[in-house]
Amino acid sequence: MEKKVIEYIEEQRILEAGDHVLIGVSGGADSLALLYFLDKFAERFQIAIGVAHLHHGLRGQAADADEEFVKNFCQQRSIPFFSRQRNIQEISRAKKISIEEAGRKERYDFFRIIATDQGYNRIAMGHHINDQAETMLMRLIRGTGVKGVSGIKSSRDNLYIRPFLCLQKKEILNYCEIHKLAFRTDATNFQRDYTRNKIRLDIMPMILEINPRAEVHFNEFTKIANEYEAFFEKYVDLIEDRILALKDNRVVIDRDLWLREEPVVQKEILRRSIFKFKGSLKEIEYNHITAFYSLLKSDKTIWEIHFPHDIRIIRRYDRVMVAEKQKVVASIIPPKRILPNKTYLFSKERLILETKFVTRDEFRKKRCFFSKETENHSEKYFDYDKIKDILVLRSRQSGDYFYPTGLAGKKSIKKYYIDKKIDRNKRDEIPLLVMGAEVLWILGYAINQRFLADDDTKNIIRVTYLMLGEKCDSRYSGNFG
Repeated sequence: MEKKVIEYIEEQRILEAGDHVLIGVSGGADSLALLYFLDKFAERFQIAIGVAHLHHGLRGQAADADEEFVKNFCQQRSIPFFSRQRNIQEISRAKKISIEEAGRKERYDFFRIIATDQGYNRIAMGHHINDQAETMLMRLIRGTGVKGVSGIKSSRDNLYIRPFLCLQKKEILNYCEIHKLAFRTDATNFQRDYTRNKIRLDIMPMILEINPRAEVHFNEFTKIANEYEAFFEKYVDLIEDRILALKDNRVVIDRDLWLREEPVVQKEILRRSIFKFKGSLKEIEYNHITAFYSLLKSDKTIWEIHFPHDIRIIRRYDRVMVAEKQKVVASIIPPKRILPNKTYLFSKERLILETKFVTRDEFRKKRCFFSKETENHSEKYFDYDKIKDILVLRSRQSGDYFYPTGLAGKKSIKKYYIDKKIDRNKRDEIPLLVMGAEVLWILGYAINQRFLADDDTKNIIRVTYLMLGEKCDSRYSGNFG
């Protein structure tokens, strides 16, 4: 086995003389075997090694024992040891991501920090052929392209290395047995709560029943995919700068040049446009790229789609851009007391509101003059005797309600907005005339039938509003002088 790994390292040029290698060691068979191997052949490769161990805070005393085990192993061999403890469950909950993802992110972040601080230029991981097969299946299940199935690389970013990618798990276990490496076993590896575990424990055994060499074939396929990808990447590298340009924090796509390429190249350019803008393709899946591709190929000249992590793709005639999703900040109207016979100017909201007591005769004439079809929706008449509390103009608040005209019973403002399909980003901008939590008038929308004036009303108050910047009906312009 050792000869096989040495040949693989030399063939892949994973290590160079003078490298300082930080090994991620959990205490399991894979990472412990890798540590043992690199320590044994450190002089041959002319490298210096160190160990990093992340305590995930998930398994109590068992995790404590893992950390102590790795620490003692290193001390016995005078290998520098670095550890860190993190509460992965808490981080997962706070960031609203899976425990798998939280653990992976914290682990890699920790390794990078130690490597930077301590001068390590390589980070070695214990991935093997079985991991490669599981990763490929997981990506296929979630949806991926050739890049995804090209799998785990023997080296990445000139930093991460995986010397055991030429080995199967059984070879590693046999190596541990030969050299009496009493590795630790993580009980969570047998829990089916995690996607990778389900693939390892349930799906792979069924595949291996069909072909015992399936994992080896999967690994061979990832190598072929990787070769195709490398060739393809070189071509796209040559044309990318002609088609994509970074301007004013946006990536601009030259659609005419883009259309001259083959579909497979076009899709890769779209992937790169997102990467160029965001610096990551996290949660950008194949279906996102195909949606982008279909729209850009279409004759539609004006459209916009949103992708995860606030990514916005826009086309405005000849201009195609990848940009930041605009964050809409609602303009909340602070509470303002409304008194009779007053005119109020809300400059920020561009709103004028007037209240005025009117006589019964004025009210009756107004009702006779206008039919339902020609009713002025900017003007309402209320029974002032029914208003038992202070009138306030403000934005919506939790618990607001009213009694809509034409309906029996009360309705929450939240339910009304939902039923009317009012954009949630606009809901706080709608002025409400309220008495406590009961809404008399949703300006521009609906009225509370319980407060409307009628022919028997003694004290009638007229409330009129005007939105500045809108075309005003000449019949009401006089109300505001």
